[in-house]
Order: sequence, then structure tokens, then C-alpha cells
Amino acid sequence: MIGRTRRAAAFEQRPDAGLSLAELLVAIMVFGLIMTIVSTTFISLTKATSQSRAIDGNTRVASNGLNALSLALRGARTIPVETVGAADIPAFSSATRESVKFYSAANLVNTTTTVPRQIEFVLGPDRSLVERSLAATVNAKGFYAFSGTASSRTVTTTMATAPSTGPWLFTYLDAAGAPLSFDAAGALAADDLGSIAAVQVTVRIDATSTMTAQGVTLQNTVGLPNLTFGGSK
Repeated sequence: MIGRTRRAAAFEQRPDAGLSLAELLVAIMVFGLIMTIVSTTFISLTKATSQSRAIDGNTRVASNGLNALSLALRGARTIPVETVGAADIPAFSSATRESVKFYSAANLVNTTTTVPRQIEFVLGPDRSLVERSLAATVNAKGFYAFSGTASSRTVTTTMATAPSTGPWLFTYLDAAGAPLSFDAAGALAADDLGSIAAVQVTVRIDATSTMTAQGVTLQNTVGLPNLTFGGSK
């Protein structure tokens, strides 16, 4: 009798080896909270990494485009004519908000051609920036002529549309640094082409329309050292 009583008491005092329902529910809740925190942190880090890569990629594209535009524009020059006493051909033959055509001493195509080039930058239907370049031919008297088919290359991928109030891809400045006015079609009048003393270039890149797309805008004001006020050489 005494032995049975002792065994029963020992059984009642033995610790429970399992978990109660309440303890199990608390453990599940704690585990859920930890998983929520870990998942949220991982998603935030992944999103930040994707955005950083998008910004870096768009910055490289914008920088390459801006450098190509700046180098070509900095070499803008007038073209002498064979007729004695006649004025040189102005450096710029057309200038709009999103395109420009001019003569340049810069050669971005190869390292062997030293003659001037007629260069045109224009936005394609998909808003990629396209450069068309035509090297001059030299006649017996050393004067330049431009004829034939221009070579073409894509400078940047899709460029974002400029705000309606600007700044646009190209803003043209006179010798005093004041912007030259565009007409209703967004172009400079022919009489103003010879007054271009500098060009402000604004490159906007927004490569995709997804949540990771990070727009990048780079701007540079390019001086024209080969030109003097009024566009004469």
C-alpha cells in the first residue's frame, strides 16, 4: 500500500515532457513574427539592390549619350567657302528642341579622318538618340564639300520625354548666356543659328516602365570654342 502511494506521488511530481496547446500557439506566433521580419528585410534589400542597379545602368547610358553630344558639339565650326569675299557657312544648319545639325571638327567615328564632319543628332521613333555623320571631301583647292550617304549609329537607348516647360534635349544660348527662343514648331529661326554660342544639353533616361525603373537626368552646358560671337570663325 505504501509502495503504491509513493509511486503515485512520484508520477504526479514528474515534469511534463510535452507542450501545452497554449505554449504551442505562442511558439507559432513568435516564429511567424520572426519570419515576417526576415521576409520584409529580404524584400526591402532586394528592392533596394534592384533600384541601385537600375540607377547605375541608366546613369551609364545617360553619361555615354551626354559625352557623345558634348564632344561633337564642342568641335562645332564654320566651313570656309571657295568664293572670295563670301561669308563662311555657319556651323549650325538646323537647331530644334530635340535635334541639331551642324559641322564639327570632332571625329567620333575613327581616328584616321581629319576633315570636318557634318553631324546630326536626332531622336528616332522609339526615342533612341541617333547620330548621323558625313565626312567632308576636299577639292583641289583645299575646300570642303559634303555629299554622299551619312553613317548612322545609335548613341543611347530610349530617352524620356522632356516636360512641356523644358529644359528640352537642346537649349541654345547666345554669347550673353541667354536662351534663344524657339518658334511654334520648336525650332530656331534661320537668323538665330549664327548666334549660337553655347548649347545646354539635358539627357533624360528612363529605360523601363517597371517599379524598378529609376529615371536619371544629366545636364551639361557645352561651350563652342571654335566660334566667336555671331557664329563666324
